[in-house]
Parts: sequence; C-alpha cells; structure tokens
Amino acid sequence: MGISETQLLLRLGVAVVLGSAIGFERLLRDHSAGLRTHLLVALASATFMLVSTQFVFFQHYPNHAILRADVSRIASNVVVGIGFLGGGVILHSGMKVQGLTTAASLWLVAAIGLAAGGGLFLLAGMATLVALFALEVLRQLIEGPRQRRVQIRVRMDLQGDFLSRAALLEFLKPIDLDVNSVDYSRDLTTNRSRVIVDVMLASGALEEPLMRRLESLPGLRRVKVQRPDS
Repeated sequence: MGISETQLLLRLGVAVVLGSAIGFERLLRDHSAGLRTHLLVALASATFMLVSTQFVFFQHYPNHAILRADVSRIASNVVVGIGFLGGGVILHSGMKVQGLTTAASLWLVAAIGLAAGGGLFLLAGMATLVALFALEVLRQLIEGPRQRRVQIRVRMDLQGDFLSRAALLEFLKPIDLDVNSVDYSRDLTTNRSRVIVDVMLASGALEEPLMRRLESLPGLRRVKVQRPDS
C-alpha cells in the first residue's frame, strides 16, 4: 500500500523548507549556489526517493504477483549526480580552492532531501540544524580572529648587496607578521633588486610600524606598502 497524497506533499514540503534554510544562508554569503539551487536539489532528491519507494504501488501489478525491486537504486544515483553540481561550484585560483563548502552543502542538502522523502523527518531536521551551526556559528568562530588580520603587499627597490629571504625574515622578525611569499628580480648591470613580499599582519595597527621598519633597511631606494585588494 502506497502512502497517501497528503504524506507525499508533506515530505516534499519538509524537503523544500529544510533545503531552503541552508540555501538562504549560502545566498546571504553571496555564493553561486544559493537559495534556488539548494531548494531544487532538496526537492529533486525527495522526489527521487519517493519515486523509488512508491513506484511499485502505481504499476497495477496483479495482487498475487511476487515482485523484487531494489528501491535504493534510484536514490543511490542521486549521490552520483550531485557530484556534477558540486564540481561546478568549485573554483581553482592558483593555490587556492574556493567553493568546497558550498559543494558540501549541496551534497548534504541532497541527503536531507532523501531523508525527508523517506519520511525520516527527525534525521532531516537534525542534519539541517547541524549544517546551519557549521555554516554560521563555526564560521564566525573561525573567521573572527582572521578578520582582525591584515594582508599587506610590500614592493621594495634595493641598491647594493642581494637581500636573501633568510635575511629579510630576520629583519622583519620584530613585527608580528607571517610572510606568505617573497618574489625577487635583480638587475646585475645596475646592482639593483626588486623584492615583492606578501605578509599577513596580526592587526592593522602594525602597518605603520612595518613601514618605519622597512625605511631603515640598508640600501632601500623605494618602498610601497599596499593592500592587495586596494
């Protein structure tokens, strides 16, 4: 005996609401996969689950027929299909990878839709709550200290002896910072060097002390300090 139409609509409705909750959070963060995408993924997953569990009851088989149906086959392929959507929101930029969290949220929304479609409302609801906790609360806990940090790019023109990376790191040691990268270029005919350093300051208040420290560097002819996004 199949489930009632009311139960069908209820399961679809729960999937839509829970998927939309996660999608709304992604929308607020201005991600490519937002409210509509997460809603549709949850709705599609719930629909696939309902079809896989209920299609037998709507095929008008004789009452005495013995049927063997793998009701998990359709639902299991949702997990495979969601990989294509997840791959579409992941972006590679140099050594950085963006979109992993959104891809993971799409994957989870598919699972929530399957759970809601299967009538496992408690499981779907708890998964949604944990997801929102991870996406919002944990994000604030992790990014809070990072927001106080400031990324700086330093461009220096030097005259004289070559400034090695080790010597530069030692020179900048009094400043509370992390050196992310150092790029060199040197003109052997004029004995001049250009150094580009990307650093992460512990706070914006260290920008002026960093500038004063750099101005005392031997052989410095020109220095420019700026934020990469400026």
